[in-house]
Amino acid sequence: MHGGSVRLLVVEDNERVSAALLAALTHQGLEAVCAATGKAAIELLERTRPDAVLLDLGLPDCDGFTLCSTIRASSSVPILVTSARADHASCVRGLELGADDYLVKPYNLAEVLARVRAVIRRGSAAPSPAEAPSGDLLLAGPVRIDLRERVVLVNGSPTELSDDEFGILVALARHPDETLNTDRLVDEILRTRRTALRATLPGSITSLRERMGLPHLLQAVDGAGYRLSITGSA
Repeated sequence: MHGGSVRLLVVEDNERVSAALLAALTHQGLEAVCAATGKAAIELLERTRPDAVLLDLGLPDCDGFTLCSTIRASSSVPILVTSARADHASCVRGLELGADDYLVKPYNLAEVLARVRAVIRRGSAAPSPAEAPSGDLLLAGPVRIDLRERVVLVNGSPTELSDDEFGILVALARHPDETLNTDRLVDEILRTRRTALRATLPGSITSLRERMGLPHLLQAVDGAGYRLSITGSA
C-alpha cells in the first residue's frame, strides 16, 4: 500500500462506467487510476505499482483473458476480473489464468470494495506458523511437505501435484483433523498460491485424492467442508 491508502488500477474501456467507478472509489478514500486499453494497463501497472487490479474483460485492443494471463506472468498483484459474462466457463477460465476473484456485472460497489480489501489482506498476511519449523517442513500423519522445494511425500512416496492441488494439501495439512469450509479453505489456499479456487475446488479435491492414493486421508464432510484426517491413518 502507498502511505496507508489502497491504490487500484481500473481497466475499463467504457468512459461512463470508469468515471463513475473512479469517483466512487475516490469517495471511499482509495487511490485509483484508469486504463481503457490493455496496452495502457501494462504501462500503468509498471509505473504506478497498484495494490490490486480491477480488470474488465471487454477491451478494444486485446482479450481480457490474455491480459489477465500477461499480468500474472510478471506480477503477483491481486487481479479482480469484472465481466457481464456470468457463465461458469468464463469464471473458471479467469480463475485458472490467475485472477484472484471474478465479479459479474452489474456489481455492488460495497461488494467490490470488500473483495478488493480481502485479496489485498490475504496477500499481505504473515506466513502461517506451521510453515516455519524444521526447514520449512510441514508434517501431518503420513504426509510430509517440503514447502521450500514443493515436494510432497505420502507414506514416503513422492506425489506429483499441480499448483492448485499443492495449495489445497498445504492448507488442510496446517489444520489436521479439522474441517475447513469452502470459504476458509479458499482463504488458506490464497496464502500458498495467489489464485481463487472457489469454482474449481471440488474438481481439484477429487484429483488430489486420486493422486495421493489414500482416499480415507482427504475427506469431504457433507455440508461442512473438507479435512485431512490423520487420526488412525498411519
